[in-house]
Amino acid sequence: MIELRTCNYSRIDKIIGQIEDADIDSGVRIGLGSEGCVHKLPSLEDLMRAAELDCTGGVTLVTPITPQKHYDRMHAYLGEITDLGIKNLRIVVNDLGILHSCDITSPIAGRGIVHTSEACPWADHILRDESDYVRDAYLQTSLNYSRTSALFKEMGVKAIEIDLLPRTITAAKKLDFTVYAHFGYAVVAYARSCHTARFHQKIPPECAQFCDSPMELELREIFDLESLGFTPPDADVEAVFPTLYLLGNAIYMKSECHDAAGAEGVIVNCDMYEPASKILYEMLTLV
Repeated sequence: MIELRTCNYSRIDKIIGQIEDADIDSGVRIGLGSEGCVHKLPSLEDLMRAAELDCTGGVTLVTPITPQKHYDRMHAYLGEITDLGIKNLRIVVNDLGILHSCDITSPIAGRGIVHTSEACPWADHILRDESDYVRDAYLQTSLNYSRTSALFKEMGVKAIEIDLLPRTITAAKKLDFTVYAHFGYAVVAYARSCHTARFHQKIPPECAQFCDSPMELELREIFDLESLGFTPPDADVEAVFPTLYLLGNAIYMKSECHDAAGAEGVIVNCDMYEPASKILYEMLTLV
């Protein structure tokens, strides 16, 4: 299964066009929503429209990490979604409070609550002097801890989403959950205060229009403890600092891992690519 996901709803027609051009009868899902921003929730109309498409195998609603002040709004929104009775709807939850308190049938735990240490850009650098025991423990997902896994199962979770990174996939295979993996870009961090909003000097939700395509981040300075100021990075730091990408309030790094063996499906965030990207078309041909 491949899912094409977006929180830029003006791209839905182009995504549909790609699916139709690939001449696929079924198996491709459309995902709507953002993992990190409550202001990018799809309207009920967009969700219904995607659910009624004949060219897809279903629709996924992605709900974000939710600040307390937006809890009541999210709770009411999910109640409206339930009332719509959309068939073959999957709901991805990225907030533990929402997962615990909202009545969602078979929720999927998203990357906002299924953490993986391999998504740290400096994971290998940090672990270079550690024992194999420590390294293996560090590179597990948060659900490889039995009590966390049991808690999620108590809340109805039967499937999870992870980054498509080799050691994360290996760790996820040990779990008693259906696994969906994100292709192309792994989440490094979610910002509590949105970087995109600050960059454009906007106050949410006025910044939502700027979250439709990624910005490339460049390391220019690092904090130096000796001088208690910022200095240009040296060669050693540059060697372990990858190119990072900012989309909304999330920071991503590229993943070159294409081996999704053991995963039930692969998710592609279309907002990280050009609308007519060759990669998206090649992914569709794998269905």
